[in-house]
Amino acid sequence: MEKRSIGLVSLVCLVIGNMIGSSVYISTSYAIGALGDARWVLIAWAIAGVHAICGAIAYSALASRFSLNGGEYVFLSRFVHPAVGCMAGWISIVAGFTVPIAAAGLIFGQYIADSPDSIWQSQVLATLWIAACAIFHSVNLRTGAWVNNAVVGLKFVGFMIFAIACAMFLMRVSPSDGFQPAMDQSFFATDYLKRVDEQGFLKILLVQLFFIALAYTGFNASIYIGGEAPSSLVSRSMILSCVLVTATYLILNALFMMCDTRESIEAGRDYFVKGVARNVGGASLEWVMRITIALSSATSVLAMLATGPRVISQMSSDGWLPKIFSGSQTPRLAIGLQALASCLILWRASLIDVISYLGLTLTMCGAIATSTLWIAYREMQARKPVAWWEHLATAVYIGGALLLIAGAWVARREQFYHCLVTFISGLVVYLIAKWWQRKPAE
Repeated sequence: MEKRSIGLVSLVCLVIGNMIGSSVYISTSYAIGALGDARWVLIAWAIAGVHAICGAIAYSALASRFSLNGGEYVFLSRFVHPAVGCMAGWISIVAGFTVPIAAAGLIFGQYIADSPDSIWQSQVLATLWIAACAIFHSVNLRTGAWVNNAVVGLKFVGFMIFAIACAMFLMRVSPSDGFQPAMDQSFFATDYLKRVDEQGFLKILLVQLFFIALAYTGFNASIYIGGEAPSSLVSRSMILSCVLVTATYLILNALFMMCDTRESIEAGRDYFVKGVARNVGGASLEWVMRITIALSSATSVLAMLATGPRVISQMSSDGWLPKIFSGSQTPRLAIGLQALASCLILWRASLIDVISYLGLTLTMCGAIATSTLWIAYREMQARKPVAWWEHLATAVYIGGALLLIAGAWVARREQFYHCLVTFISGLVVYLIAKWWQRKPAE
């Protein structure tokens, strides 16, 4: 039976596919300029990783007590209020999947075409890949998962080649060569910790944490297909994936900053990793990393097209969206709708420029969703006693989310207006659906 056909490896690859996108290849270039010390950059990545792991534990606590497709929508609509659930579901569809799929597809196209300035080539390649992913997932979840597993595996092969090349590079360079890497001091030297006392430094760190945390979004991906896998595997997949991705991010960023100069990393901006690879292994390693980055975006599209349509299908089954998109374990019409909506957005390239608000929107939605563990505490406790470490992880995640929201307020205040519009639009969808449900009876 297909409902329980996806295993732990596929779930882990699904989460990793959602998490490792383009942010890890961008954020460090800006962070090192703002924080001024490579060691603080790694600390920021570690803090964001711990926050994501706590979020994974909090979501796992919910998943282990309620097994159904739909993610935040299901938890909030069942245990808080249908209006809150509908709003969260709408946010998941728009901010969690539709726009990110378009953005990931566009980045995939840019790196495959290797021509960032030729937008139409990137759009064509992105459209073709999104359509291909929709076809894979329309066969069944297992087929889409197998393809995703293979692409995630290729991505990690790229990471391994890069890591080996970096190790060989570090063995043959020496200070006498005049090479001064961005990370040229030991963590055991405590001089960099004194910056905490500098006025405004914690504010700078908070802002950088907000942007770095974007690279960890998607750690809850497997809850969206919670009804198609054992709840124990869904819970374990989020925690295991988060730990693995955190370790991967720390290793990659350490290698980036050990194998290139601070000036080069800052100057490279969104494409600094290509410069690091060229410095380490010439044009051949640059090509490997270009393809690896493209695969990172490719798996994001694959993973999100597996999970997003499940939210559409579940909301349709509950009557908040047209019934035509509900009913099947392989929601082909919902998959087609999700793919079509993302393609329409990526051809409106100007809309991609505002996707940075998504991190704030999803962080707020995640904080609301995980609070369900407390809001519906009696029912959660009745299903399975809530452990102290689940309480602690939820508290850390929600507290960290509030700090990240504060960072967004400082860094990109206009994002709050985009976020507010998204939340309001979800309530409008709920009110329209409620009116439509009552209409025949009047």
